Amino acid sequence: MADHSKERRSLIETVKAPLIFSAALGVVAALVTLVTASGGTEAEPRVDLALIAFGVAFIVALLLVSMLQLAARENPDELAEGSGVNRDSEELYRQQVAERRREAARQKAREAREAEGEPEFGRADDAAADGDAASDDAEGDRRD
Repeated sequence: MADHSKERRSLIETVKAPLIFSAALGVVAALVTLVTASGGTEAEPRVDLALIAFGVAFIVALLLVSMLQLAARENPDELAEGSGVNRDSEELYRQQVAERRREAARQKAREAREAEGEPEFGRADDAAADGDAASDDAEGDRRD
């Protein structure tokens, strides 16, 4: 983070650009209001309305430009890395998918055994069938 603070920022990235732009819009709004609110050349100029128009236009433009600048700013790269247990969420997702597939294969094997009428426990080839389903899931994960 110290690297970013040492870099010089351009005029667009600083506060000066929104202030200058907002002030220019405020001056335009004040001049238009001053000319149109007086009602002609014989009437007295309405400076009070021009100042109100300047203030409103300045504040609205400053808020809009500042919000657009914040929305367009890129996040630092270190924020995308994550921290702690969520550092590599894609790997965690793949592990969860593989576990769900293994569990679905086990459930399918249990349902098949129950449909055949065999007891759930006591068979020597149960462990081999579960191991085969797990290896099939691992191959499926690699293909994804």
